[in-house]
Amino acid sequence: MKPRLSIASMKSKAREIVVKTLYEMDVGGLDADEARQRIGRKCSRDEIRAFALRLFEVTIANLERIDEVIGQVVANWKIGRMAAFDRNLLRLGTAEIVFLDDVPDKVTMNEAIEIAKRFSTENSGRFVNGVLDKIARIKGEIRNSL
Repeated sequence: MKPRLSIASMKSKAREIVVKTLYEMDVGGLDADEARQRIGRKCSRDEIRAFALRLFEVTIANLERIDEVIGQVVANWKIGRMAAFDRNLLRLGTAEIVFLDDVPDKVTMNEAIEIAKRFSTENSGRFVNGVLDKIARIKGEIRNSL
């Protein structure tokens, strides 16, 4: 019998799987169909898989707009020059903040900060927090412009 996981820890695991998969697409040339399959294989539970695929699909479907939003918020940075992991974590966080309403923005930001601390550079947590905080503050404007 599998140990019982909380909904929060299942969503954390899903986010981690999705950001790693987005990274593999970005730098490794993984295509979207392969990415979906990889997410399905990496998710040990149906609940994790469902949330992970939802996050992945909303991110991929809105990737161009998400990159525009990030580019507007980080005026002195070009998205292509960001660390690849940070770029994909920002894409995922932006997708969740702007396009999904079932998770509070602060939870999304805290999750992104924790993932950044575990898998990216020493300064990534602060950078990700600053960008996602700005996006959360203007998400109404972003949504109105869609």
